[in-house]
Amino acid sequence: MTTGKKEPKSHVYFKPCGCVGSVISDRPELYEDLGKWARYARKHGETYKLMETADVRTMEWECPAHKKVETKP
Repeated sequence: MTTGKKEPKSHVYFKPCGCVGSVISDRPELYEDLGKWARYARKHGETYKLMETADVRTMEWECPAHKKVETKP
């Protein structure tokens, strides 16, 4: 049963390689942290994207170069 309340979006910062650097929910109590992460991301060459939280949950968080290769025993 849905309450009709919309889930907040997510602020996503990507490292230069394409891996996710950080994700912060768009909630008022986290705005101070969001400012800190935005300054850190700019300083380290990360890119920013505002995304639906549901999409963030299902996306790949690691770039192809850093994705762990699963090996079978």
